[in-house]
Amino acid sequence: MIKCLDCDRAMNADEQEPEIGDILVCEACGAEHEVISVEPVELELIEEEK
Repeated sequence: MIKCLDCDRAMNADEQEPEIGDILVCEACGAEHEVISVEPVELELIEEEK
C-alpha cells in the first residue's frame, strides 16, 4: 500500500506498478508525489513553490 507523505492516507496507484518519475496525486489532500524508487516503492513529496 502506498501512503501519502502529507496526510498519511492510502493512495490509489494505477493498476500497473508505478515507474520511476511517475507523479501520483493523493485524492484526499491533493498532494503530489514523485516516484523515486520502485522496489520498494518510495515517494518524494513535491513541494509547491511560494
